[in-house]
Amino acid sequence: MWLSLGYDSNTEPFTSPKWFNNLLPAIIISTAFTLDLVHAIPQPRPLRTLWSWISGPYRNFLTLDDLILEPVDRTPQFSQLKARILSGLSCVAFVGWIGCLVFSIYMNDEDRLIRSLVYSVSWCYIALAVTLRPPLTPPYLFITFSVLSTLLSLVALGNDFFQEGNQNAILDVTAMIIPFTFAWIAGTLPLKTYRPSFNVAGPNDIPSVKLSCPEDRATLWTWSGFTFVQPLLNLAMERTLHAADVWSLSPFFRHKNLFIKFLDYRTLYPSHSLIRFLISSNSLDLILDVVLEMWSAVVGFVPPYALQEILAALKANDANSKQRAYLWTIVTFVAHLSFAQVDLFQSWHTRRCYERTRGQLFCALHYKSLKRREVSGRVQREGETKNADLGKILNLMQGDTYSVAQRFWEFSGLFTSPVRIIIALTFLYQILGWSALSGVAVVLIAFTLNYPLAQYDISITRSSWKAKDSRMDVVNELLQNIRFLKFYGWECQWSRKAESARETELRWRIKGNIVDTAISFIWVWMPSATALTSFMCYTLIAGEELTVSKAFTSIALFSQLQTPMVALPGQVFAMLHAYVSMQRIEDFLKEDEVPDWASTLLGDSIDPVVTKQGEKVETGFSDASFEWKESLCTDAVPSRFHLGPLDIIFPAGKLTIVSGATGSGKSAFLVALLGEMHCIAGKVLIDKMNHQVAYCAQNSWLEHATIRANVAFGSPFPFNEARYQSVLDACALRQDLAILDAGDMTEIGEKGITLSGGQRARIALARAMYSQAKCILLDDPLAAVDMHTAQHLVSNCFSGDLALGRTIVLVTHHISLCLPIASYLVELQKGTILYQGTIPELEEKGHLSHFIKTEDEPFPSPDSPPETLLDGDNKLAPPLRREPANDGKLVEAEARAEGRVSLRSYVTYIKASGIFAWSLTLAIMTLIRGINIGNQFFLSTWSRAYETGYPGVEFLGNKTTFPWSNLPPPSVNVKPWLLIYLYISIAGAFATLSYITLGYYTSLQASRSLFLALLRRLTRAPARFFDVTPIGRILNRFTSDISTIDNALQSSVRNCLTGVLTFFASFAVMLFIVPAFAPFAIVIAWLYIRLAPPYIRASRDLRRLESVSLSPTFAGFDELLRGIIHVRAFGMETRYQDTFYDRVDTFQSFDHAYWLVNNWLRWRYDCLGSVVVLAATLFALWQGVADGFAAIVIVQAGIFADASRQLVRVAAQLELDFNSMERVVEYLDVPQEAPAIIEKNRPPAYWPSNSGELVVENLVVKYAPKLPAVLHNISFTVTPSEKIGIVGRTGSGKSTLAMSLLRMIEPSEGRIIIDGVDISTIGLEDLRTRVTIVSQDVSLFTGTVRSNLDPLGQCTTEECMQALDRCHLTPLLNHKPTDEEPTLLDMKMNSDSMSAGEKQLLALARATLRRTSIIIMDEATSQIDSRLDDQIQQTIREELAGAIVITIAHRLKTVMDYDRILVLDDGKIVEFDTPEALLSRSNGFFRELCRKSTDWPLFAKMVNSRSHSSASRSST
Repeated sequence: MWLSLGYDSNTEPFTSPKWFNNLLPAIIISTAFTLDLVHAIPQPRPLRTLWSWISGPYRNFLTLDDLILEPVDRTPQFSQLKARILSGLSCVAFVGWIGCLVFSIYMNDEDRLIRSLVYSVSWCYIALAVTLRPPLTPPYLFITFSVLSTLLSLVALGNDFFQEGNQNAILDVTAMIIPFTFAWIAGTLPLKTYRPSFNVAGPNDIPSVKLSCPEDRATLWTWSGFTFVQPLLNLAMERTLHAADVWSLSPFFRHKNLFIKFLDYRTLYPSHSLIRFLISSNSLDLILDVVLEMWSAVVGFVPPYALQEILAALKANDANSKQRAYLWTIVTFVAHLSFAQVDLFQSWHTRRCYERTRGQLFCALHYKSLKRREVSGRVQREGETKNADLGKILNLMQGDTYSVAQRFWEFSGLFTSPVRIIIALTFLYQILGWSALSGVAVVLIAFTLNYPLAQYDISITRSSWKAKDSRMDVVNELLQNIRFLKFYGWECQWSRKAESARETELRWRIKGNIVDTAISFIWVWMPSATALTSFMCYTLIAGEELTVSKAFTSIALFSQLQTPMVALPGQVFAMLHAYVSMQRIEDFLKEDEVPDWASTLLGDSIDPVVTKQGEKVETGFSDASFEWKESLCTDAVPSRFHLGPLDIIFPAGKLTIVSGATGSGKSAFLVALLGEMHCIAGKVLIDKMNHQVAYCAQNSWLEHATIRANVAFGSPFPFNEARYQSVLDACALRQDLAILDAGDMTEIGEKGITLSGGQRARIALARAMYSQAKCILLDDPLAAVDMHTAQHLVSNCFSGDLALGRTIVLVTHHISLCLPIASYLVELQKGTILYQGTIPELEEKGHLSHFIKTEDEPFPSPDSPPETLLDGDNKLAPPLRREPANDGKLVEAEARAEGRVSLRSYVTYIKASGIFAWSLTLAIMTLIRGINIGNQFFLSTWSRAYETGYPGVEFLGNKTTFPWSNLPPPSVNVKPWLLIYLYISIAGAFATLSYITLGYYTSLQASRSLFLALLRRLTRAPARFFDVTPIGRILNRFTSDISTIDNALQSSVRNCLTGVLTFFASFAVMLFIVPAFAPFAIVIAWLYIRLAPPYIRASRDLRRLESVSLSPTFAGFDELLRGIIHVRAFGMETRYQDTFYDRVDTFQSFDHAYWLVNNWLRWRYDCLGSVVVLAATLFALWQGVADGFAAIVIVQAGIFADASRQLVRVAAQLELDFNSMERVVEYLDVPQEAPAIIEKNRPPAYWPSNSGELVVENLVVKYAPKLPAVLHNISFTVTPSEKIGIVGRTGSGKSTLAMSLLRMIEPSEGRIIIDGVDISTIGLEDLRTRVTIVSQDVSLFTGTVRSNLDPLGQCTTEECMQALDRCHLTPLLNHKPTDEEPTLLDMKMNSDSMSAGEKQLLALARATLRRTSIIIMDEATSQIDSRLDDQIQQTIREELAGAIVITIAHRLKTVMDYDRILVLDDGKIVEFDTPEALLSRSNGFFRELCRKSTDWPLFAKMVNSRSHSSASRSST
């Protein structure tokens, strides 16, 4: 059997060169021997260093030592059985070739002797190697040698069929068995000697999130076909995949491992740019990408060359030519198979590069956000670079990072596209001669036209990104403040503002579409123009005949030329766009950061600015001065504010009181201590390491989590139940939790939306007290609670066991209450320290009494026991206690669709795009397909007309006529043929241009209408929807989903339709020419379809899981940016970064699994495509089809294979992209409020008038139809200009009644009549713009003071300034005129550029400007000092004298001088009368509330005074 391998004859059709048979195997084995020898000999250190430097780019970015998350399984996986089989097979092969060698010596056959000697020595070395050192991983060189031996035997087998009959064939088959078996067994060895973790999934394991991806356990053969993903596909066929069914990422892909290596790199090379790091860290993948793509680029020209040889052989039409045609058919088949394998490996490596790049950028942006100076209060000045806000950061995350990572995925195209172009043009020159150079001229013209367009396109891209950032800023501002906007009836105004920003974005997109249309048209039609020009020169000028082989080979080459020529400019543009994105990311990463000591991210590597005395770390300031400079912070005072100089050391283990007037800098004092202000002199003394600091801000920040999770706040110490219970008692939270079904496991909504201000303050305080911090900074937590609660907090929290040994710095206006437990006191005035010292020192100097007199704010009595979590005691929020028993979860997990995308999603998109436009698109696509096929038939007829007249006409029958039926032969006059080809090309050009233009138009229409529908639908959603839906989840619709609709959806639909048309058209053409191919084509099509279902099901589920997992990944950014000061104060940056790692890992695991499944299908489809081309060519040769039609069949077979491969993929991609559409459609169904305006029931312009009454009749309110009523048959009447106070215990329905007046909750029964108009009959905007509410929590917007005071522009400048003056805000803002801000009203501001007290003053000014006749007050001055509060109360009495004022009272002193007081209990009115009347009732409900107050003597005196006044007026 061994002798047959040496058979050599000139008559063999598949004869290979002798050097190939002998030299190549010898080279392989010699290489293996040399490598083994090099590894065995110790190398000198300089040589090792040189080798390490050279091989650096070829090593993996992560090594085993970099895997820190879990232990590595370093135990080699050794199989004794496989080692013995390999040794035995190699010994048998060696013995066989020794026998062949002896026989060759005996026969004196030199050729056989050399061959036998080479193979016997080779197998001898292999036997020794695998026996002495059994391989743990595949011996690649030995496998290559075995495969080569198998292929040579296969060639000999092919010769046997033509020459020597069945005997030698049997011997050759036998000769293939040993090397084939050796290669197969060796290929089943694992690719790695280790496993990066102990939980790598095996081939028989059911997929689970508890197992890591099985690619770390793959063998050579499972890796070559991606069969290791089969368990996931099998599971997808059984049921819907869930998150728990998808493997977790390999440790080599885990983002914490990657980013720690990134940080190490930045430490080693601080001067290296981000792009340099990305290239360096992905060097191995990028090199392999270029090498593998270069294979496809070079070998990709084998099929066109083979086509030329096959057509030339058919033209010769003899036996040897037929054999040559079969040979080139097989060569083409092998080339296509190599493409399948190369593409598989290339896809995995480029995907790894893409995933790592995107993940590293994600983590870098998040890491930067943890260190960046807080900029939410940053007011942009002219000429300054704008700092990124939430909208821009989301765009950086979900836009720019993808743009940069995508370029790494397509990196090789920049190198291989020029190679493809050069080879194609060289090949064309060999076929068409100098005529091909005319095509080069067309290419140069195209590049010349392209250059200015490219420059303009980059400019448009920059502007487009800015417009997108602005649009996201407006949408984010709208959604973040939607409840406040609904209170004022301004949501439609802000919606129109967002629509305007979207239109600006779309205008830039239109400009970009125009440029892209021109660029796309140039490059898409250029190959046709190149072919037309070249053929014209070749036939008309050179006078050559355009044969079939030349024509179709040239067309194939022009098609080959089209791919890189179309791709290259796109790749260049994409690189330029990525450069813009990289600049945006780099700009963000360069933004100001807090000092190293203010962030715990660097851990022990930093040197905090602290002063130590013994072992104690002092806390305070040393001659420190501060400015906001580059940024402002939450609760910050206005820009141009200067704090300091401060020189103070807080008494260790004692309580320090910090007080001062509104705007004096109290909040800035604390955040400066935390390192959040820019220190321009001196230093801060504080140690934030090891969670030594806790902070509670004036505006409490809470996580979207349970109450318990907020209190524990991810403490690094074990959960202490006893300490936790003590904290609940100390912070008066026990009664709050008792009323909840889920207790402390009740979930808090975003921003604590379901809690009152006092409840939020006490939970935030509990978080600070539960921590192990030694230094606690508290920013006025007493402002939001009543006296009983405040006394409880002072006695049990600030001075109890929880405060023992802790340095507490307390900002408060309630000095007398806290004075007994205080050790030190600081008074601030305009950013400087007015007084400071111990209590005895200040008392001795006489400052203390003055201090208390001017700054102390005495507590009024409470209206109830400490608040519970169910009543909006400082916040108009729905009472959750009315809901049935539950697990405390407020926000449900995001819904994930199952099965196919709903038909409604497709219909909605088509309607949004335009039904007529899609009908026209389908017609143009059909026309283009018909033009392409007609072009091929015409070329076939033209080429054959040189020899046989009109074969195409004869083939089709005498009755069939074509435009070229009566043309003269091209050898006589070629001009008519060229004209027809020109007409076909022009028709194709116009069809293509129409197709591109119409595509951009339909995409634009869909983008516009769907965004507007989504925005308007969400704007009109009830407030309850936003309570239970995280804003991050909604923003995800406006970022990733809208981005998919903008950029990808249109292409997916068109690609799917194109695939369907191409599939059926090419199938019909092949059957038309070779009907015998039909059965085989049907079998192949069935195989394609058979492979599709597992892929479609798995990919659909994985993509949906990915989409759902995106929301929490990015939703946390909003929460993080709002609370970044708290996160840094508590030293929780690492916890948040680790949480982000986990979320990105989860999201990436679905994406990674999807691309594994995608590659699984791609390899199989590529192999089937190779079989299709082989079979179609063999059928055409077997049927004896003429060369012209054979060319059409071969070309169409390639198109059919490509269409078959693409069809299922694009159909699946279409469904995946429509997942975004499905998510948008889901939000198009959210419930809606009543209409904003009802035209037929619009109230008169004067409504409500000052003479109008407020009448409530039999009002019954439920939060849901199945829930019990909150208000029961409430009826009362308020006369014009009357001042009404509403009091009641927690849960009595005070806030519900207020929300009913604004129809935030619609009544179940009864009605509310304002000035004769039933409010249920008018539009919500008409109602809410005529009724004003002033709440404790105030929303400000990006703009100016004027735009916040008067967003609708209805007031004059004088009126706005008067409102500011009357609310005493003008002196606090300390405005200094500039060119940019000439007046106070022009002063720029945003949501956090004012302190809490200043915000409330602005809200009051806003209320007085609205001049409505009904005003609802909800603790509107809680953050203002007592002196200013008295002035404001006087302003309210004067400015609102003619209006009905309804005050939800939590402090009885506030409403004691009101006209009447309405007392609620359990949703019913128990009392409603004047204060004196209610107080005079023995055992009255209101009287009992007042008697519990320490201010009872004051109330009695107030009532008596008013009674005497009333009596005197009556006598008069």
